[in-house]
Amino acid sequence: MGAVAAVAVVAVLVPSAAFAAEPGYAGWSGGSGAFRMASPAAGFPGAELSTNGSPVTTPSGTSVWMGEGTPFGAAYGSSRGQGYIGIGTTSGNLPSTTVLTFDTPTPASKWAFALGDIDVDMVEISGTDADGNALTGSDLGFQSAFNLCQNSPRPGGCKSAATDQPAWDEAARTLTGTNSGDTVGATGWFEPAVAVASLTFTFADFSGIPMFQLWVAAEAYEVVTAVEPVLVSAPGEPDPGSGPGDVLGRCSDMAGEVRLELLDAGGEPVADENGDPVTAELGEDGSFRFAKVFPGSYRVRIVTDEHYPVDGATVQDLEVADGDVAGPSFSVECVPEPAQAEPAANDGTDEDDARPALPVTGPGAGLWIAALLSLAGGALAVRTARNH
Repeated sequence: MGAVAAVAVVAVLVPSAAFAAEPGYAGWSGGSGAFRMASPAAGFPGAELSTNGSPVTTPSGTSVWMGEGTPFGAAYGSSRGQGYIGIGTTSGNLPSTTVLTFDTPTPASKWAFALGDIDVDMVEISGTDADGNALTGSDLGFQSAFNLCQNSPRPGGCKSAATDQPAWDEAARTLTGTNSGDTVGATGWFEPAVAVASLTFTFADFSGIPMFQLWVAAEAYEVVTAVEPVLVSAPGEPDPGSGPGDVLGRCSDMAGEVRLELLDAGGEPVADENGDPVTAELGEDGSFRFAKVFPGSYRVRIVTDEHYPVDGATVQDLEVADGDVAGPSFSVECVPEPAQAEPAANDGTDEDDARPALPVTGPGAGLWIAALLSLAGGALAVRTARNH
């Protein structure tokens, strides 16, 4: 993405980097057979879930979770403290049907779902792709089976270090437990190989207390835009007739006055897990941060107060892919804090090593700041400064 440069009269956002974020797991809310799946990462769709199963629970993930020692946790991060949804059969232990319908079709990679507690029961999986075609067993992208109780540390909800694992039948699209006792932790996970519009889970039990668990996760990156200085030209004379609205704000006061908005490739705002537009404000560490961004193509819009005018386009492209990022370069006008004068010391050093005192005011101040920033490797900002 970009990095804000707080300087004499221009702050420049230049491409920066993306870092691994906290695990991107979907959250769950609702009741009475109708639930909402919150997006696990900005840019990945949320979903509606309907079920006739009972009971339905939405645990917090503090007792039963997939650690980094499990295949799913190794790929998407530990689910400890991340929510999931548990769904039973219907009354009389008859098979239940659960439908997960995404707001828009999912991307065709970089996300996954896991089905847990498949021990004395079975789940048949069906669904549709982005074109409405039925998903095949191959489309569902089964990865492996494991038991989450084999992780170290062991989740508190594990009664023991259970080892049973369900078996996947690709032709029948069915994940089936061993039916060797009601245990904890038997799990299978999937990375769909096509864009998915909906998933349907038909759940039936053999014995015991029937309930299956569902996790949905996606790759997520934190896109960080740090503050750095750049070289600028010296202040000039004020424009005739300039009014209060023409006064530039200080670079140190940009917090709350300058923000970035994440847009999809078509220019529409990207929503967060609560349905609100995803924005990045300038933080105390001097950087803008988009948390949990799904890999893909985006646009970024810069929105500023009138005292921080933008040079050039206010909407530019952003690419996030596997932790790498290529993004916009915005320029925002601002003024620095007044420089403090430093008396020149005469300690007998060579004349070439001596530096003049830093001017506090006047055109010389801007020129000296520019020189120092140039030594620091600043980039050239071509806009002429105004004196304030």
